[in-house]
Amino acid sequence: MSEWHQRDHGPITEDKLVRAVHILADIVETNGPAFRPLYQDLRQQLADLRLQQQAEAAAKARADQDTTKVA
Repeated sequence: MSEWHQRDHGPITEDKLVRAVHILADIVETNGPAFRPLYQDLRQQLADLRLQQQAEAAAKARADQDTTKVA
């Protein structure tokens, strides 16, 4: 178990969160509502990550647009 905790898991990505949501959905379906709070928290993290990525992309698009207007 200690080897697992010492591994470098890298950054949290949308793909990792989506996989975790699917795994937890299966666990909730199989084992009942005990895991539902964790599942809901993970779904919220995924939604937050997507919002953050959209905001970053919009900010970059605005910055790129402003750069082309100045040039």
